[in-house]
Amino acid sequence: MAEVTATTSSSNAITALGAGSGIDVQSLATNLVEAERAPRKAVIQKKITQSENGISGYAAVKFVLNDLKTAFSGIKDQSDFNAMNTRVSQSSAMSVTTTATASTGSHSVNITNLAKAQRSISGTDNSGFALPTTQLNSGVAFSLELSKGNGPTPTKVFSQGVVPDPANNISGTASTSTLTFSAMTKGESVKVNGLTFTANKALTASEVGEAFANLNAANTADLTNLNTGMVAFGSYSGSFAAGYASETNASGVVVLRSTSNGAADIAAPTSFNTIAIGASSTTPAGMVAAINSSTLGISAQLINTGNAAAPYRIVITGATGASNSFSLSSKKADGTEVSNVNFGTRLQTAENATLTVNGVAISSSTNKVTDAIAGTTLELFTTTSGAANLDFTRDTTAVKANLKALVTAYNDANSMLGVVSDPKSTVETYGATLVGNSMVSSVRTQMRNMVTTISNTPSGNMTALRDIGITLSRTGELEIDQVKMDAALQNNYDQVVTMLTANKENQSALSTLNGGVSNEAVKKLTSLLDVSSPLTTQSTNLTTKISKYKAELDKLETRMTEMLARYKKQFAAMESMVGESKTLQTSLKSTFEGMMASYTNK
Repeated sequence: MAEVTATTSSSNAITALGAGSGIDVQSLATNLVEAERAPRKAVIQKKITQSENGISGYAAVKFVLNDLKTAFSGIKDQSDFNAMNTRVSQSSAMSVTTTATASTGSHSVNITNLAKAQRSISGTDNSGFALPTTQLNSGVAFSLELSKGNGPTPTKVFSQGVVPDPANNISGTASTSTLTFSAMTKGESVKVNGLTFTANKALTASEVGEAFANLNAANTADLTNLNTGMVAFGSYSGSFAAGYASETNASGVVVLRSTSNGAADIAAPTSFNTIAIGASSTTPAGMVAAINSSTLGISAQLINTGNAAAPYRIVITGATGASNSFSLSSKKADGTEVSNVNFGTRLQTAENATLTVNGVAISSSTNKVTDAIAGTTLELFTTTSGAANLDFTRDTTAVKANLKALVTAYNDANSMLGVVSDPKSTVETYGATLVGNSMVSSVRTQMRNMVTTISNTPSGNMTALRDIGITLSRTGELEIDQVKMDAALQNNYDQVVTMLTANKENQSALSTLNGGVSNEAVKKLTSLLDVSSPLTTQSTNLTTKISKYKAELDKLETRMTEMLARYKKQFAAMESMVGESKTLQTSLKSTFEGMMASYTNK
């Protein structure tokens, strides 16, 4: 016969023997266990519910505090107050943008010229390229040399020496060329007296001067040693022409002295960048791609002029501004020009923008002119017809909206603190979740201080929020006196900005510098919402407690299951005993009845 578990056997035994005692012992066992479980489970479950409510309460408080922080963040930077109403009398000629440092006022602007970029084109009307893929230089690699007006070409001051005149007892003096070098970027080359130096990293003016110091024709005839010594800075090519020798470097200034008295000047120094045209790129389209990938401040495009025989030409465009003029030439390995690859035809000359602002002459290399009027950028579109008028007035619309948002956020936070701490609150999820919790009163006090404390950067009559019409009512809510706010923004705008922001921009919440009302509030709110703040740690502690309480529930259920099994086993034994007693009773009764029948028959 198959065996069954003790619990199942006990249960079956109780069911079978229930008639023995006449008692539903299975229900009795279950009820006894439930009587033991219920009060203990209720206590633990209450703790879990209270902890969950506390977590919900803390989450609600943190949510509204974060909204309050967002509201203060909207008025903590000086740039939050830089909105201007701008009126331009000739709006087709320019647009205006303002920054936080712009101020109200009227200005006159007369634009007489726009900044232009040099634009040059290859070849001539009859010497373009037949196709974008036309082979150049027979497919042999060559280079393009780009010289720019704002390149590192050294300035030169020549002093003519005296030519010897023995007949008049004049021995003569040497000529000098004093060169003042500029900084170089990687890839730029400078040519002085026939010797070219190419930088392989960014160099200071003094380092460039050092590269051209103490040179002459003899020590540059073989460049091996020179290149070895300067390998960390760049490399040489060419040779230093005879007739002059350079002297020591003095912070980027080097004197070249002639070896014969009264000598003529050296050739003008030049600077350039090299654009390599590899063998696989020796086509018009390949040149355009190489130029555009060089990042040297020029761009190229291949155009179709419609010429029947050779319609394709290359247009090169530089950056705007007179100093960004350029020349571009081709060079074979032997130094000669590549046939039909030249860019000597100028379509447009590089020029500066010229304008007068409030009577002051201004020149700009671009059509975006910054701070000709403090805190503004003028973008120029065309010349003006006479002087254009610019009028700046404050736009307080956004500021008022942000201040109202602050009041709303504060009142919402204050209301939530009331909901979570009110024992009679019926608000679902959050109501009455932090009753009697001291954290609520602490947060409320800190919030009140944020909006009532005097600014640590007061300015004039603007010392606190109350001076711009924001005050606490008797019920603890913030209110706005719109008339007072309008007057403060109209008459004391700069002082309001200082009082709120300390004229700071993006001040860190960890900064110890004064930040005005708004920045100080953001600092305090950041601290309140930090992961190490009591609001967070207490919520975390409640989560830990819930896990502990649930573990206690699991242990309680385990004990109750064991208790039920024990009761069932005990009741099964009891029923067995009762059943045996009833069987004996029946047997004895039968025996006695038999005996009585025997006696009766007699």
